[in-house]
Amino acid sequence: MRIEIMQPTGHLNSTSTDYFRQQASTVLDRKPDVLLVDLKYLKQMDSSGLGALIFALRSAKAIGCKLALCSISEYIIFLLEATSMKDLFEIFENRNQFETSLKKV
Repeated sequence: MRIEIMQPTGHLNSTSTDYFRQQASTVLDRKPDVLLVDLKYLKQMDSSGLGALIFALRSAKAIGCKLALCSISEYIIFLLEATSMKDLFEIFENRNQFETSLKKV
């Protein structure tokens, strides 16, 4: 199983989403089985950032790749819940929980 990990830092907003989308496309071009987006160091995200995550999710699904998120702050959880998008993503508390889930497969 091929796993790729992206770990955006700082802010995922209108000034940084193009870079995030390019990075996601580059990673997905390698055709991983799973793409984990670790949000541990992401301080803030706005609607543009949410759109970038949806772009990554759709791009991953288009190639049969599973996308998961981990280490999400309460603020980002709130944003996902407020936009009714939380259920679109598989979310793990941290990387350890993600890795444990892979062992169960």
